[in-house]
Amino acid sequence: MTSEKKNQVLLPYELERDIFELTARAYPCEAVKLSTISKYVQEWVEAVIYETVVLDFPLSRTESFLDTFLSRPPSFFARTVKRLHITTVVPFTQARAIIAACSNITDLTCWADPNNIREDLISVIPSEQIHRLSIKLTGLWGAFSERPSQQFTPKLFPNLTHLEIVNPTGPNARVQIDLDGLLSLPKLTHLALGELWIHYHLDLIPHLQRALEQSPKLRVLLLISRDVHFLDFLAKSGVQRDCRVVVQEEFCGPLSAEDYWEEIRQGGMDFWSSAEKMVLENSRNSGAETILKA
Repeated sequence: MTSEKKNQVLLPYELERDIFELTARAYPCEAVKLSTISKYVQEWVEAVIYETVVLDFPLSRTESFLDTFLSRPPSFFARTVKRLHITTVVPFTQARAIIAACSNITDLTCWADPNNIREDLISVIPSEQIHRLSIKLTGLWGAFSERPSQQFTPKLFPNLTHLEIVNPTGPNARVQIDLDGLLSLPKLTHLALGELWIHYHLDLIPHLQRALEQSPKLRVLLLISRDVHFLDFLAKSGVQRDCRVVVQEEFCGPLSAEDYWEEIRQGGMDFWSSAEKMVLENSRNSGAETILKA
């Protein structure tokens, strides 16, 4: 036996895996290099690399994922992807195929617009296990949806806690916000709507007031708008007197969209965390009891 072999230290399997996983999380830029060490290290590290997938700018990174998507079996994405974020850079049909493959996700963002495509996302989303969802209703139910008025049901979304309805439809659209269904969801505590505009969403304000009155379990209501006229009506309505209401111009807050998604990619805080801080500040300023404590 050579002296080199005598000096080798063999770590327990679980400890070795923990070391590689922690290193991949601490130094994400080196994760791909780590995955080339061996076959089993590749499996460990890829579970970290693909745990959170963001498909946005830069396009080169999104295109790299799409190449991987075509070269790997669906079982790979079902095993590794837990949080999937797709903005508008991926076409609807392609986004739908990716979601279908990522069958074990708990957090989903999908802003792809179906336009004239007669398909929906609800048929491929693992809705019973989704905790956080950011989506356009026309994408979720389909642009040509003939669903009943109550679309959100406890059976369909039993574990949904955070919901952002992106670009809510106007009063004459085929797909409307199902507020009664939302209020019936057993675990929904965080709701966001945006962007909101006076020409399309003014009639929504009384419904928001009703939601706040009828749903004490709702802990955050985030409203996103840059429309000064809508914001003026909102202020006059008194909705913002409720400490659970947070109003901001952009979903990403003070960060640029690119910096925000990079933060998410690295496992950082999402916009819900900043909204919760605002609710806490509102409750302190109003003297109300903090409602964010579960």
